Amino acid sequence: MTAARVVRIDRARGAGPALLGGKGASLARLCAAGLRVPPGFVVSTAAYRHAVLTRVGDELDAVLAAVPEVATADELDAAGARVRALVAAVELEPALAEDIRAAYRTLGGGDAGVAVAVRSSSAAEDSAEHSFAGEHDTYLWVHGADEVLARVRDCWASLFTTRAMEYRRAAGLPAAGDAMAVVVQEMVPAHAAGVFMTLNPENGDRSKVAVESVWGLGEPLVSGAVTPDGFHLDKVTGEVVHRSVADKRTELVRAPHGSGTATVDVAADRRRTPSLTDDELAELLRLARLVERHFGCPQDGEFAIGPGTAPDNVYLVQSRPETVWSRRSVAKASTGASLIDSILSHLVPKRDTT
Repeated sequence: MTAARVVRIDRARGAGPALLGGKGASLARLCAAGLRVPPGFVVSTAAYRHAVLTRVGDELDAVLAAVPEVATADELDAAGARVRALVAAVELEPALAEDIRAAYRTLGGGDAGVAVAVRSSSAAEDSAEHSFAGEHDTYLWVHGADEVLARVRDCWASLFTTRAMEYRRAAGLPAAGDAMAVVVQEMVPAHAAGVFMTLNPENGDRSKVAVESVWGLGEPLVSGAVTPDGFHLDKVTGEVVHRSVADKRTELVRAPHGSGTATVDVAADRRRTPSLTDDELAELLRLARLVERHFGCPQDGEFAIGPGTAPDNVYLVQSRPETVWSRRSVAKASTGASLIDSILSHLVPKRDTT
């Protein structure tokens, strides 16, 4: 049976990373569990294989095979650029393009459509062994079916960014990577966003949930570019046992022309105001506990806070297995790491040389 090339997130029950990529499969499971996930669809790995590998797969393999086993950054840059150019030149066949357009129209507004996030979802990412967090591309506040099609192709090409290629080499994974799916989700007009972890990243304490947040969209936090507010919550009592409020000087928001993003200054009276209310923290705690129970292991995830009030304005936009403390004894001494530092410091695994 032919694998589906476009799959709605709310109709993807039972589909896994092999079809939806790691991010898409996680969102499908969250949706199936009844958790609050923005509506959307996935352009599956089957679409990538048909559109890219059947057309330029041999050329792609030849470029990557020519890269020395011990390559310089410049050599990886050059190879990645050649492969991305091959992917960018691929023309979507009309049937696939129309399937994507039709799925986009279901979100509302016809071909002009609603604003969406277009996010890479590699079949190899967000597993307990390999996170690939931040290694592939995401595009925010994308408008219109034509722009969505262009960004899907860009996400396919991001399988071959230098950082993604370096990650695969360090992890001992195939140079060509696995297939790439693409998640297309309705944008949450977030006034705050952040990350959570269902344990304390400083010492692995699983009785706590750690949360970090910023004003605006969450990408500057996920990339480690800003200092966030931080909170630790007790899973049993619900008490906020630690909070630190940062001086949040800038935020990432929708660009003035309505498509894409822009970094703007935060008003003086908001810079040292907590980016999350206690009610929003309480809902995040509830969701984090449900996610951990549903997946059966500690999780790190991402969220967005939309218009309105908690609990209905708190959305989950990602959850993946926690890959740091889950492999350690929780009795180890504190590392003093922040939540986002704990995530970012383990993006590139050390290769086993034994």
